[in-house]
Amino acid sequence: MERRSGEHVVLRETWEGRVWSVRPVVVVRDEPELIALFIPAGTAWLRPRTLEDKMLRIPDQPWMVRPAVWENNVLRLSPAGADYAVLLIWDMAWRFQFWYVNIEERVRRSELGYDYMDRALDAVVSPDLSEWHWKDEDELEDCVAKGIFTTDRAADIRRSGEAALERLLARQAPFDERWEDWRPPSSWGVPALPDAWE
Repeated sequence: MERRSGEHVVLRETWEGRVWSVRPVVVVRDEPELIALFIPAGTAWLRPRTLEDKMLRIPDQPWMVRPAVWENNVLRLSPAGADYAVLLIWDMAWRFQFWYVNIEERVRRSELGYDYMDRALDAVVSPDLSEWHWKDEDELEDCVAKGIFTTDRAADIRRSGEAALERLLARQAPFDERWEDWRPPSSWGVPALPDAWE
């Protein structure tokens, strides 16, 4: 079911049938070739924490989800069939900070909105696309060491990132649009977590 622009839905990360994180988001576009979602600064969301309530970056131990507040404005662009999303990150004053390549499972539709799962490795790209670097390579190595990913799977993850970077840096669709200039209508407001987020 395609969602309408401006609709408030839920974006969840799920790992082996359990919810890892929950973000209320606003649908920008839901089309056959692109799912674009907006997370405004100030959005309350749920993030994974250890049972001792410490930061947790990879699912290598039992976890719970705890409240947090989103600190920047984010537009997530998920091309059809891609195992990555490209995020545009602005600060609270809408100054464009960077592009962020998030390597992840392909986004799939759910009754509440959309589900996916992060794959540890990311890339950060300068606003003018002139420079980039990998982020969280240590987390990917940790996932391999702990048996979360095989060595072959880690290599596939890196190749997915390289494919995403190639497409973004060449400004191939959907990155040929001037997404940097995009702004949400003021009527959209800040989405809230529904009670039934599971």
